Amino acid sequence: MIPPTGTRGKNERAPGRAADDRDAVKPVVEAALGRLCPDWRERPLLVAFSGGPDSTALLLALHELLGESGRKRLRAAHVNHGLHRDSGDWARHCMDRARALGVSLACREVEVQAGGRGVEAAARRARYEALAALMEPEECLLTAHHQDDQWETLMLRMLRGTGIAGLAGIREKRRLGRGWVLRPLLDVPGEDLRAWLDQRGENWIEDPSNRETEFDRSFLRNEVQPLLRGRWPGAGATAGRMARLAGETRELLRDLAEHDGRGIARDDSIECEGLRGLSPARRANLLRERLSALGVAAPSEARLNAALDMLLNAAADRHPEARWGGVRLTRRRGRIYISLP
Repeated sequence: MIPPTGTRGKNERAPGRAADDRDAVKPVVEAALGRLCPDWRERPLLVAFSGGPDSTALLLALHELLGESGRKRLRAAHVNHGLHRDSGDWARHCMDRARALGVSLACREVEVQAGGRGVEAAARRARYEALAALMEPEECLLTAHHQDDQWETLMLRMLRGTGIAGLAGIREKRRLGRGWVLRPLLDVPGEDLRAWLDQRGENWIEDPSNRETEFDRSFLRNEVQPLLRGRWPGAGATAGRMARLAGETRELLRDLAEHDGRGIARDDSIECEGLRGLSPARRANLLRERLSALGVAAPSEARLNAALDMLLNAAADRHPEARWGGVRLTRRRGRIYISLP
């Protein structure tokens, strides 16, 4: 087996970091889980365990927080994407680490089919499908996304011209399969997780692809973030606050859409006359929410507004239609109907 890289001795610390006996991980995990799922100590818990520093810190923190009696409900899952020549060694490292902790580990191999969405997106989709299939009813899947991941996500989405929903970033809690995904480390910088592991003499897997700059996320992580952090040290925390505020705004927009849709919106259609009575921004917001409720992503702002303009203003004897990605909007008998693929 190839030894995991990233190992430091028990008396070594991350370069540039002073000695600090405070626990930067367990109190944060405990507080976050208490807020996201107050009965988390009584729930079955599944940790997405890659063997990297972030998921290693999360698994160790939970193992210690639960104590002897609660550890029976803790298990881990490792997804092998088969994208790196050492992926088999990484899986064996995870098995060994889980066995040492007395934690049950499920390993799953997945086939990543990039298609037109790119390797990263395809791997993410395959990973969550595999994890969802492993989950028990009402189980909590815990992932180790941290503050730097949130910052990267926000930067990528801003560069792509995202709206408020995109600025909400990585959600702390969402439904997945038969249970929930919880992310209790979103307020913790990645370097704090590594420093915590250093203090304890722990090792982990260092995926060499994390140092490459071929992918957009890796480029931001290795080239852009260090530069910005050197000028604005608190940029990661600021991005996290922005995501939370955007998330609150997102909820307000959902409430507004529910209010605007009363009496005019059904599951798959919206009354044209009611839409005409709303401002353009509220029309677009209501349609986005209807699409989201049906599990469909809205098109770009320009395309959505153009579709609404055509559907609402075409002559009465016409039957206008807008299409994108297999979704079809059609005006019939004074209503806009949403048809899915």
